[in-house]
Amino acid sequence: MSRRGGSPPRPGRANLLSIQATSPASGAPLERIPAAHALHLVDVAEALGVARDRLLRRWGVTETELTDPERWLDLPTLRRWVAITRRVSGEEALGLFLGARMQASNHGSLGFAAMTAPTIGAALEVARRFVPTRTHALALDVQRDGDRAAVTLEERADFGEARDVVLVALVVGIWRIGQALTGRALSGDVDFAFSAPPYAARFGALAPGRVRFDRPVTRLVFEAELLELPLVMADPAAHRRACAQCEEQLQALSPRWTDRVGDALRASPPPALADVARALGVSARTLKRRLRDEGTSFGTVRARSLGARAQRLLERGASLDECAEALGYCDAASFGRAFKRWTGRSPGAARDRSG
Repeated sequence: MSRRGGSPPRPGRANLLSIQATSPASGAPLERIPAAHALHLVDVAEALGVARDRLLRRWGVTETELTDPERWLDLPTLRRWVAITRRVSGEEALGLFLGARMQASNHGSLGFAAMTAPTIGAALEVARRFVPTRTHALALDVQRDGDRAAVTLEERADFGEARDVVLVALVVGIWRIGQALTGRALSGDVDFAFSAPPYAARFGALAPGRVRFDRPVTRLVFEAELLELPLVMADPAAHRRACAQCEEQLQALSPRWTDRVGDALRASPPPALADVARALGVSARTLKRRLRDEGTSFGTVRARSLGARAQRLLERGASLDECAEALGYCDAASFGRAFKRWTGRSPGAARDRSG
């Protein structure tokens, strides 16, 4: 079938470049995902009645190319492929179908490390720490507050028209994987940082509880006691081996200490220097020296990280109190002063500018 503006592109060098890996040594942000994940979208489209070959021709890629573990998919290509899949399938709710099919094994060494962890809480901590081995376009944060806990998805790149597909798939997928790994039904609430899509009423049994839209962040909220649930495939020896492999991959993909500190500062509230150093396995003095060798400092990295997070929260309609809580400040006034130090403008001016 032809596409708008001419025939579908043929696989070739120009197309292959769009799914090549970004070199970590180049210092470019790894705003990409493993190309193999696109095959799950192909599976969904096939279940919806779209022939695999037809969709792959429209994408301009072969299945062999997508199964290559060394290939990665950049976000502009992801956005384009999602748009094409929606058009040829006539289905807007692709994220629901993707999430329903998601398995821990889809995520390589990270998935195996999570599967073999002792508890849900330990599995989520593995995911939080090693998400950068899969992508830097998203980050995961796990928070506990009294008898409630939350898993928050932080968007670090522009997913454009694919945004709802990615976030819905991950939220539904995390919940479904949790149920599979514990062998029991799990419940909770879901917040999405975007407006209700046309298919919102179709969440039904594919959501763990209440679903709310137009929230400051995308997250799963649940009883904190669920973090202690044991996993049916827990295996201490296999878990150690898988985590070691993930650590090797993390070191290869994020060799700069600046990036590693930035990842650590995504926690809410952001940890202090001593806590970051401990998490990275070095002394505070060593961490400061390694950052200095890269031409920066802990304070500079912290200001940039927190300023960027605050800006995203403000753009999504978060109040100053919500921003203060997320970033570890005692009140809105303290947050406002800190934001002005980080960015040179007030939170109100930043929100006006983004609008």
